[in-house]
Amino acid sequence: MGIKKKIFLGWVALEAVVLLIGLPAAAQIVDRVMFTAAPRAAHAVTPIAPGLTEIMVASNAPFTILSEGAVGEMSLMLTVSGTINGKAFGGNAQDPGQIEDCVLSTAAAPTALYTATRRTAANRGEVIGQAVMVHIKYDPSLTPKFSVQTLDHPAAKSAALAMPCQVVSS
Repeated sequence: MGIKKKIFLGWVALEAVVLLIGLPAAAQIVDRVMFTAAPRAAHAVTPIAPGLTEIMVASNAPFTILSEGAVGEMSLMLTVSGTINGKAFGGNAQDPGQIEDCVLSTAAAPTALYTATRRTAANRGEVIGQAVMVHIKYDPSLTPKFSVQTLDHPAAKSAALAMPCQVVSS
């Protein structure tokens, strides 16, 4: 066997040993590094009729639903899964947290009607599969503007909190 062949085989053997040692170390680094996505809440606000709006929300972080431009009582209901226009939603969703049946918006300024404590996404999948539906009923003479923001968004941090209707009635 020639000298070039010995050098080549020695080099290949050295590479194999280095690979066997380096691979577990690289695997530990991958296990220890956390890959995170920026907090997002995709949503669609759909006015169904005067005094009734549905908001479909899919999020990878807790979120808040804001109302602006309306003062008064608003009834809230959360649906984790169902169908809309024949398309299923919520198959990979989870309940994002307890919702008040009735809240009172006391200012026309941005008001947090609902604040989720968890993300809607329970499993990987399409966005519609991770979505939940929030139904909001209010006085038909009102024209509130609804939006959805993650909790780290400045609008969510600065919004006033809506009060539960029971507290106001007492």
